[in-house]
Formats: sequence, C-alpha cells, structure tokens
Amino acid sequence: MSNQNIDSILPQGEALRTYLAQPYIGSGDIKAVLRSRGVFINTQEKEQTIPALTLSLIRPSEFSQLQLAYTTKEDNPKITTQTIKWQGLETLLDSTPDSIDVNKLLDLDFKNFKVLGAPNFYPVNKDLDTIRMDYLLERVDRSKSWADSHKTFKGSIEIKKNKDKNELIIISTHTAPETRTTNQAVSKHLVSHFKSVRQIDESEAVTSIRFCDFTNENRFKYLLGLTQYGRLVAVSFIEIVDMGIAPDPDNLLPADLSWMKEKIRNLDMKGFNLEHSDFLSNASYRPSLFLHRLDAKFRFSTSGLDGDCVISLGFPEFSVGQNKDSEIELRIKQISFDNSGRSIDKNEAKETILKELESEKIETFKTLSIPRQPLLQ
Repeated sequence: MSNQNIDSILPQGEALRTYLAQPYIGSGDIKAVLRSRGVFINTQEKEQTIPALTLSLIRPSEFSQLQLAYTTKEDNPKITTQTIKWQGLETLLDSTPDSIDVNKLLDLDFKNFKVLGAPNFYPVNKDLDTIRMDYLLERVDRSKSWADSHKTFKGSIEIKKNKDKNELIIISTHTAPETRTTNQAVSKHLVSHFKSVRQIDESEAVTSIRFCDFTNENRFKYLLGLTQYGRLVAVSFIEIVDMGIAPDPDNLLPADLSWMKEKIRNLDMKGFNLEHSDFLSNASYRPSLFLHRLDAKFRFSTSGLDGDCVISLGFPEFSVGQNKDSEIELRIKQISFDNSGRSIDKNEAKETILKELESEKIETFKTLSIPRQPLLQ
C-alpha cells in the first residue's frame, strides 16, 4: 500500500484507518459519512467514529467526500501583503521577465518539493498593471504514511500597481509552508529584476505588516479597525468570536489584571460578541497587552457570492513563538453560503473574500504603524 497513489486506490481496513487519522479529516467529516448510511454515534471522538467506518467497506462516493473535506481544509488559502515604491513608466506586464524558472529560484538540492510545469505571470482581467502567477507545487515526503507522503498544493502571487500611491502591492496567497517559501523566492526575484531595469529605485525595500510595527495600543486599533470598525460594504462585521492575548512583560499590568502576572503566557478566548468584553473595550488595558489575533464573523456579498464566514486576522509566528517580526496573515476558518445548492469552489471563494480587505489593510497600516526602515529583500 505504501507505494500506491491515493488517486488510484480505494483504501480499506488499516489503510483507511491511517487516512482517517490525519488531522485534516475531522470527526464531523466521518460522522457525515456514517449518517448517510443511517449510522448515528453520540460522540465527537475519532477513536469511536473511525472504527465504525473502517469495519465495513467504504464506497467510492464516500471516499471522494472525505477527500474533498481533506483538500478543502489543507488547501485553505492564507494571504499576506507587501508594498514597495514604484517609479517605472512601463506597464507591469512589460516590466516582468519574459520567463521565470521558479524551481531555479529555489535551492531544490535541500528541498523535498518542486513547482510543476512552467508557470508565468499573466494580466488579470486584461489589466497590464495587475499581473498574477498561479502554480501547483508537489511535495514528496517518504517519512510520512502512504496517505500523506505525496501531496500537491496551490499557490499564487498577484502584483498590482497602485498608480495613485506610486507603489506596487504584492499579494501572496499560500497554503502549505512550501508555497509560502516559493512565493517569497519569486517576490524577491521580481523586486531585484525591477531594480535592475530601474523600475524600482535601488534604495527602496519591501514593506510588510509586522507585529513589531505597532505599539500595543495601535495594534488593538488596527485589528479592531479591520473587524469591528471596518468600513467595507462587501464584507460587513457581525461579531468577534475568538481572540488571542498575552501580557506584555515590559509593561505593568492594571490592578484588575494582576491575576495574569507570572501565570498567563497566552490567553485564547472563544465566545460571542467579544468586542464588548473588557479586554477589547477597556482602552486602559491596551498598553500592557499583546493582542495578536482576532477571529471575527462577517457577512459577505461579493462576486455573486453571499453568506457568512469567520475570518482570522493574526500574527501566527508570534502566536507560536512570540516572534515580533511575524507578518499579519488572513485566513477564513469557517464559511457558509446562502445558496447551498450551487457548485462553489470554497477556496476560490475564500480568496475572493479576503482580497476585499486588502486595500483597507494597507491604508490602515500606514496610519497606525511606527515609522521604520522598510524590510530589506
């Protein structure tokens, strides 16, 4: 079984158990298959739901349903944004290299992945100043189980010229860590090329949106400005449902937060209407707290799509290891559509929704960030 391809087999028994045990297959996905058979289990534990499915043969349609659940979660798009000053007169498409060998930009001797085919930039909606590269990346990891050893991931980079601001906006959409690495390599190569043809001044550097670019107070204002106080029509705020907060060891906690001292390193809060909680509404708390993530529920209506979603806005590398250079990352954790009968690519819909926040994300950053030297390529 270890040498077989997941696209050409129908796993049963132990092979199926290995597949179902992966983190991107949830207990709810397994229960949905069981319910379609008329089997109902009063538990959310995979230790109970997996045996109920592996003790019988799985149908091709059921396995396809599980595969769809897996890829939808694993391929969940995450978006980061950077900007850099532009001085060129040529269109963006005319300024790009005629071809880019993405794999040559990566040190593949020490990597277990590669980009498939020969992707290149193309104009978006025939706009020569908005270009995009889509690609498919293949990862092979022989140390993994048969179900996880061979994977493909989508990635993309979109670059558009903001003529009013004389700057480029670089939007990186990644799924797995490998696509993020690839996007960084392509972005660095393009900026170097634009400098070589004098479309970007040699002294300019890319500016990203990092955790350390804000004071504690302004980080609250920034994340709340993109959620509770957002001004977008296409994506409208409903409530904050989750947040991540940590005490700042360099600032004295208010008396009523003294219980956090030397006891709390990180606090995750889930609930409803958390924007009214003291942590977010009491401005006197803000100088002493690191707000590193907000998850908010939104109503969206864009590109013919209507529904509700939960968008997570956070600094993931700070959440994991308190890395203050962490860039802000946006991703959609949950999504539902009003027209449930319509065939919709969820990940494409997610990317469309996230892009609605791009302009506000950049402009709000410029008003609240600490002045600094741009991040060098």
